[in-house]
Amino acid sequence: MYNAVYSELHGRRIFRMSTEDSPVVTIAAAQQQTRAAVASSGHVGLTASRLRDDLFPWVIALATGLEYFDNTVFSFFTSYIAGGINASADELVWSSSAYAIASVLGILQQQWWVERLGYRRYIGGCLLLFAAGSMAAALNESSIGLAFARGAQGYFIGPMMSACRILIQTKFTAQRRPTAVRAFLCMILLASALAPLIGGYLLAEFDWRALFICTTLGGIVLGLSVLLVVPPFGKVHPEARGDAHFWPYIVFAYAQGALQIVMQQVRFELFASSPLLVGLTVAGLLSLGWFAWHQWHHPNPLVRLHALRERTFQTGIALYVLFYYISNAFSYLVSRFLEGGLRYPVENAGRLVGLTSLASLVIAFAYFRFAPLVKHKRWLIVPGFTMAALLGGWMVCMPPDISVPWLLPPLLLRGMLLVFIALPVANVAFRIFSAEEFNHGYRFKNMVKQLTYSFSTATMIILEQHRAALHETRLTEFVNPFNPVFQQSLDSLTHAFEGLGHTAGEAKGLALVEINRVVTQQASFLSALDGFYFLIGVAVCGGLFALCQRQID
Repeated sequence: MYNAVYSELHGRRIFRMSTEDSPVVTIAAAQQQTRAAVASSGHVGLTASRLRDDLFPWVIALATGLEYFDNTVFSFFTSYIAGGINASADELVWSSSAYAIASVLGILQQQWWVERLGYRRYIGGCLLLFAAGSMAAALNESSIGLAFARGAQGYFIGPMMSACRILIQTKFTAQRRPTAVRAFLCMILLASALAPLIGGYLLAEFDWRALFICTTLGGIVLGLSVLLVVPPFGKVHPEARGDAHFWPYIVFAYAQGALQIVMQQVRFELFASSPLLVGLTVAGLLSLGWFAWHQWHHPNPLVRLHALRERTFQTGIALYVLFYYISNAFSYLVSRFLEGGLRYPVENAGRLVGLTSLASLVIAFAYFRFAPLVKHKRWLIVPGFTMAALLGGWMVCMPPDISVPWLLPPLLLRGMLLVFIALPVANVAFRIFSAEEFNHGYRFKNMVKQLTYSFSTATMIILEQHRAALHETRLTEFVNPFNPVFQQSLDSLTHAFEGLGHTAGEAKGLALVEINRVVTQQASFLSALDGFYFLIGVAVCGGLFALCQRQID
């Protein structure tokens, strides 16, 4: 019996050893754990990949929005930036010109960089270097320093719109492309609307440097996001890369610089009587013509110009020029009208313009829904220019004591111009191109955009400075002791200041200061109205031009 019990216990122990401590079972359990870990890591990797795929269109849309935010902030708050560095507004024209020239050069060289770096490193690197340029702009103390900093910003952020839009067109499937394009356009509208809002708050709470620090932070965050999210598209093998075109690039840069210098200096010198300006103009035009001839005949150019043979694309570019000129000029004039002519605080002016611009988002969603039903895009573009003329006409009819409700309709119309002009023009101008031709055509369009922005800002500043000086001179003629109205106003103000406790001498000095302030404000108000009169003419010409173009149907 003892032996039987021993044998039974021994057998159970052996059985337990064979089932629990066997090396085969241990390996099988380890394999199960490994498979579970692999499945878990695969699920995490799939989730991360899907998240990057979902964020891809939004990250590049935000990168484009940063370009529009930067442009709008600089245009809207030009006078405050000029005051911060003790420069006149017309001195800041050089900053605008430097930005435009560098942007065009950056767009021209964009494909060369993409072929060597890929879109991810190119866009991410440009955003980070743009942030460095923004910080340099915030730290500078002179108009020359700001011009160099804006040039650096322009070279890196100026090509952003074309790079991101080309990326959407060539790297998204036909099913995903409409969603990406809508995100792209909505971010442009949102950034343009938020720029006055955020900029006004920053100026009210801090100073002009906060505008550039804001874009610095945005560039850093978006640059790192692009490096994490955007797939490595665009880089090609060395044998398939395009040429550097070093000397044509230098010639083109010289041509742009020469023509920009002439455009700035013609304010101070009579063009026909200045051999230097005439010589620079001739040299710039010849250089530009040689560059166009070289690129036209080169088998692998920096930018292919053959798209200009298409009549539809020619018309589209002309309409783009008119739209960009009017839009940028309205942005500048509205800010000067509100702050200089009506003496609105900068925060209130930014809030008013920003909130009314947000209405363009609603109109954009309506456009995406109903635009396909409009077969002839001309009947969207012509009303867009009509709105621009109506906006200018409304502004010139405003008295100096206008209330806020009367400002809302024209500012709402301003936010609708992009939806009624730019979007239909884009739909018509680029639908005829293949992916490769779209790449070159869209880059050319953005080169034109940057130059038009620069020209628009420069002409508005020149016009405003000239008309403000003229009106101030005329108004000052009435400020003399022989004018009974002036004498009555001076006596009334003097008595008012005396009633506040000032001595007779102090009261008279304060009264003269107040009259001078009123004269300056009225001159600023009238010069802004003159600018709106000018834009009415440009808008009417644009509407008539669009009406005559049968091919945009």
